[in-house]
Amino acid sequence: MESLYLKNFKAYRDEFEKLNVNKKNFLLYGENGSGKSSLYEAIKITFFREKIAENIPMATTPEEQSMTTDSFWNSYKNNKATEPFEVTINDISYRDFDATSYQLFMIAMDKLCIKGTLQLDKLLTKIDVNIDDIGAFCSAHFSEIESTVNLKLAEFHEENITIVIDNEDDYKIKIHDTVRNLEFKENVTHYFNEAKLNLIVLLLLLESIKKSQQSDKTKILVLDDFITSLDVSNRTFLMRYILEDFSEFQILILTHNVYFYNLIMYLVNDIYKTKAKWQFANLYEIGNEHKIYINPSKKKRLELDTLATKLESLTEATIETSGNEFRQKFEILLYEFSKILMVGGVEDTKNILNNIMTKNKIYLFKDGNQLKGSLELLEELEKIINSGTTNIQDVKTAIDKYSHDNLTMIKTILRDLKLYQKVHLHHLSHGHIDEINFSIKEANATLNLLKKLETNIKDLTGNSVN
Repeated sequence: MESLYLKNFKAYRDEFEKLNVNKKNFLLYGENGSGKSSLYEAIKITFFREKIAENIPMATTPEEQSMTTDSFWNSYKNNKATEPFEVTINDISYRDFDATSYQLFMIAMDKLCIKGTLQLDKLLTKIDVNIDDIGAFCSAHFSEIESTVNLKLAEFHEENITIVIDNEDDYKIKIHDTVRNLEFKENVTHYFNEAKLNLIVLLLLLESIKKSQQSDKTKILVLDDFITSLDVSNRTFLMRYILEDFSEFQILILTHNVYFYNLIMYLVNDIYKTKAKWQFANLYEIGNEHKIYINPSKKKRLELDTLATKLESLTEATIETSGNEFRQKFEILLYEFSKILMVGGVEDTKNILNNIMTKNKIYLFKDGNQLKGSLELLEELEKIINSGTTNIQDVKTAIDKYSHDNLTMIKTILRDLKLYQKVHLHHLSHGHIDEINFSIKEANATLNLLKKLETNIKDLTGNSVN
C-alpha cells in the first residue's frame, strides 16, 4: 500500500491530508476517539468491499434496493458532511480498487468478543482475511497450526499451557494448564484469564495467516489495538515474533498504548535496525479535527529553524500562515509531552495545559534505550506487593527511581506560551490581523519559548521530537 486518502469518511471531513505510506510498514499512535478506527474501516471497505456489500439488506423492488444500497454506504459518511465520502488507496477509489493481487489480513481484538468457547473456524470468520474456504482451510491445516501454536507458547515462556484443536468437534480449542491441572474446551473464559486467552487467540490467528499466505500476492497485515490485556513480557515476545515471522508482509499497526508504541520503536530502531522500512506517526484530535503527524524526512519536517527564517521576511500577507505553523508546532510539542506523561488523550489543548500545569512530579525512568513511565512503575509496585514479602522501603525505592521534579522549567515555559497562545498563536492562526498589535518581537519570543520547550522535552526523554 502506497497511500491512503479520506474525505467525509466517518470521523474525518476535509481536514485529513493524504497519508503517504510509501509501501513501508506503518506504526500509528492515537488515543481512543482520535480516528484510528476510521482509518481501519477505510482500508477494510477498499479491500473487502464485496464481502461488506453482502450485508446490504434485500429490498422488494429495484428502486427500493437502490435506496437501501445508498443508505448502507452513506452510513460510512461523516455525520456533518453534505457531500459523499471519498476513500482512495494508491490514488484509486475504493469502488474501483482491484484487490485481486493482494492478500490482506486485518485483526482487531474488539471484534472477536471471546466468550465461552474458542473455535478456529469461527475465529477466522470474525476477522477479515483472504481465505476463500475457511472450513477447507481448517481441515487441511489444523494439525500444523496446533503444533506451531504450542511451540510459540513454549517460546513465550508459557510452557504450562498447551492447546488441542478438536477437528471432530467443530475445531473447538481445548486448553490444558499443567500447573493448575485444568483442561477445558467449553466455557474456557471461566477457567483461564483474559491475558492467556488473548495470547492463544492471537497465535491461532497469526499462524493461520502464515499458513494461508500466497507467494505471488502482495501481503498486508493490519493490527488494531491487538495487545488487549496481554502481559508486558508477552507483548515483547509477540512483537518480536511478528517482526521476524512476517517480514514479507507490509505491517500496519494502530495502537492507543503509548508504551507499546515506544516498545515497537525501540525494537525497530535498536534491536532489528530496520528503521528505514518503517514510518511512525501520531494521531490527535485538535479542535474537533483529526490531525495526523508523521515523523517526516528532514525536508518536510516543521522545524523551528525554518520558522525563524520565515520571520525574517514576515509581512501582513504571510501572518496567517505564520500563526498556523507556530500553533501547529506548539500543539505537536504539547501532545507529544502529554503522551509521555499519559495526560490529555483526546482532550483539547486547554485541558492538556491545565493537566500538565497542575502536576508536581513526573514518573519516568530511562532504562538503556527504553523509556519507562507510570505504567511500568505500577507493574513494579504490583510485583512487590504480590511477592509476599512486601517491604515499604522497596516501594519507596521503586517510586524514587521513577520520580522526577523536572516540571518547574517546563511549567514556566508553558505559562508564558499560554500567554502568547492568547495573543500571537491564536489570533494569527485565524488571521484576525486588526485585533492585535503584532510585532516581530512577539513572534521571536514565541519562537524562543517553543525552542526551549522542545529542548526540555528532548532532555527529559532523550528522544527527538518531530
